[in-house]
Amino acid sequence: MERDAAVDSIRDDNTSGSQTIARHAAALAVERVDEACRQQAAAPRGTADHGEVATLLLELGNALIDAHPAMAPLYNLFGALLECVQDGDTGSAGTASRDDIPGRVRRAAAAFVERMDEHNRAIGRRFGAIVDPGTAIFTHSAASTVRAALLSCRDAGRRFSVHCTESRPVGEGSALARELARHGIAATLSTDSLAFALVRRSERAMLVVGADAVTPHGVVNKAGTLGLATAAGSWGVPFYVLAGSEKFLPSASPDGHLRERPPEEVLAEIPEGLRVVNYYFDLTPLDYVTAIITEEGRLTAEGVIRRLAKCRVHPGLTEGNSNLAPPPSC
Repeated sequence: MERDAAVDSIRDDNTSGSQTIARHAAALAVERVDEACRQQAAAPRGTADHGEVATLLLELGNALIDAHPAMAPLYNLFGALLECVQDGDTGSAGTASRDDIPGRVRRAAAAFVERMDEHNRAIGRRFGAIVDPGTAIFTHSAASTVRAALLSCRDAGRRFSVHCTESRPVGEGSALARELARHGIAATLSTDSLAFALVRRSERAMLVVGADAVTPHGVVNKAGTLGLATAAGSWGVPFYVLAGSEKFLPSASPDGHLRERPPEEVLAEIPEGLRVVNYYFDLTPLDYVTAIITEEGRLTAEGVIRRLAKCRVHPGLTEGNSNLAPPPSC
C-alpha cells in the first residue's frame, strides 16, 4: 500500500514500546475500516464486503509490521481483527451490513487493547508477590508492562528501589526514571555501561525487563538486554521478563529483530570511512531467563516453548515479512 501520514507517524515512532504502538495501530485500523465502509455505503450496492475489508486490514497490518517487525503485538492485533471480519456472519451474497463490519472491527480492537491492560494488571500482581522488601530492581528501556508492574507494587505498599538505564540511543529509560520519581518511587538513573557495576555491587538485586516479542529463539528487547542478562546469570542475579501473551510470536527468525537505524542517533557527525552500527533490539536466549511472568503465571524456557506451540500467526501477515520463519526444531 502507498505510504501515508498516519502510517508514517507510527513508522517513525522510535521511543514507544510495542504495546503503545499496538494501541495506535488499533485506532488507525478502526478509522480506516470506518472510512472504507462509509465509502462503500455510497456505492450502488450499498454494502460492505468483508473480503475488501480483510484486504484493507492485511495491507495496513503488513505496512505497520514492516515498520516494526520485532513487535509481536502487531501480528496478534491484526490477526484478531482479520479473524473477526472473516468469521463474521454473512448474507446470501457473501456480504455483511455496513454497520456490522465496522462494529465488529471496533469491538475486536477495543477487546485487544483491554486484554493488554488486563494482562498488565495481572502481571503486576504476580510480580509483586516476588518482590521482597528492600529489593533493588534494575530495568532497561521503558516497557509499559514493567512500568505498570512497578506502579502496582508501589500501590500495594511494597518497599523497593528501581535503577533505570539511560537506554541509548533515544533515552527512553531516562523518561521512565523521571516518571517513577514523580510517583514517589526511589529511582536512580545511570548510563547503560555503568549498570553492570551497579548490579554487581547491589544486595538483593533483580533484573526486570519487558519484551517486544517472546519467540522460540529468545526474548526480543532493547539492545543491551543480552549483556545485562549474561552478567546477571554470572553473578546469580535473578532475571525476569514481564510479557503478556500478546507478546508471543511463534514463528520468528533469530535475526528478524536486526534492522539498522539511523547512525546519526549514535554519532551526529560521522567521518568518512567510519561505519556506525545502530540496532534497537537484541535477542536473549530463553535459558538465560529465570522466568517469564505472564498473565497466566510464571513460565520457564520449557513452558514458553509449550505455550508458543499453541500460538498461530495469520498466514497473510507472514507473506513478504522476512523476519518470520518456522520455529526451531526441538
